[in-house]
Amino acid sequence: MTAAKKAEAVTREVRACFNRMAALGDRLHRHLGVTTAMRAVMETLDENGAQTVPAIARAKRVTRQHIQVLLNRLVAAELATTRPNPADRRSPLAELTEAGRTLFARMREREKAVLADLTRALAGRDLDAALAALAALRTFLDDALRKGEPDDRTA
Repeated sequence: MTAAKKAEAVTREVRACFNRMAALGDRLHRHLGVTTAMRAVMETLDENGAQTVPAIARAKRVTRQHIQVLLNRLVAAELATTRPNPADRRSPLAELTEAGRTLFARMREREKAVLADLTRALAGRDLDAALAALAALRTFLDDALRKGEPDDRTA
């Protein structure tokens, strides 16, 4: 297999793993009414504190509208709240409520069993090499996005 074909296979595997991780997360937390996408916003707020919707969207490389929909669902479930932002009146700060922090901690606890299973399943594999390769892939993608690569290189 050529290096280009291997790179293509890696991207296919990353997408396939992402989709399966999302499905597993949805199944793991479905009884809580929290999707994997909502969980991702909760994780960001838990790890980084109060943030604006545009800041979360930039960090995740998704649209502001997508994050707003997820945040609205978290607010409706009383897992997150918003408060005025002294730095920008038009963009309030979002943060987890106490119930949101408690629920997110419970979610992380449930995930520990899956991660333990994953650790056993990957025993003997070179996880350091996999982590380094994925980090390099993310860096490459971030650089390509910053450069504003054209959508169609044949134009």
